[in-house]
Amino acid sequence: MIGHEEFGSGRLRVIVLNDWLCDTSTWDGARAYLDADTFTWSFADLRGYGRSRGLTGDFTLEEAAADVIELADTLGWPTFAIVGHSMSTLVALQLSQHWPGRVERTVVLTPPPPTSFGADEAAVEGLRAVALGSDETSSRFVQSALGSWSAGWATFKAKRWRDTADPQAVAGYVTMFASLGLPDLTTRISCRVLAVTGEKDLEVLRQTAISPALQPLCDDLLVVPIADSGHYPMQETPPLLVGIIERFLGEQPAHSAAS
Repeated sequence: MIGHEEFGSGRLRVIVLNDWLCDTSTWDGARAYLDADTFTWSFADLRGYGRSRGLTGDFTLEEAAADVIELADTLGWPTFAIVGHSMSTLVALQLSQHWPGRVERTVVLTPPPPTSFGADEAAVEGLRAVALGSDETSSRFVQSALGSWSAGWATFKAKRWRDTADPQAVAGYVTMFASLGLPDLTTRISCRVLAVTGEKDLEVLRQTAISPALQPLCDDLLVVPIADSGHYPMQETPPLLVGIIERFLGEQPAHSAAS
């Protein structure tokens, strides 16, 4: 079973997944703002990351979704909300499509297009090479992708990536988000879906691109842009993000963040 850590003791149960560049320790700085009385949060690391390092597998979307269901069963959670970040938003959407009786609400943070990035084989192999490469290779990649804030930010992210993830797993997940995406683009999601975009993220991941990309899949979609965030709102604007998520999951009105 994938590794996890619970936080809080509330009646609303939430499973939180990690992204490609790190385990769920990305949420460490946001935990002080989480409502532990209303919610029970389970921070779950996909195979090869964090508490699941050393757990091998195929590193596919279907496998990851099945792992989440196994975790929920073990926790005794017949229903839950799911929070995906970056690549794991595909896992959250897959669960919402195919386990509608289990997933009450869905949150996707800085999601890639559900159709994938459309990378060709050369681009996929290039990303795999980064995952399997040296610390210097990883650092250069992160600097080019996340260097808009500061050199120290990129250095921190690159080190955390290398410290919390198995290279084979990182390489294995590339196909899922870079070239495959969701295998089913016709089954609609009936539960409410919140998408949070960072407006300093890559253009393809901003609100104007993500809203039309997700709308065909979702019966009830809310897209909230955060103007002064990039790809990691839980680290860049943590109290703002926590408020947006908790209002949504607590069935209170969520609103767009102008800054």
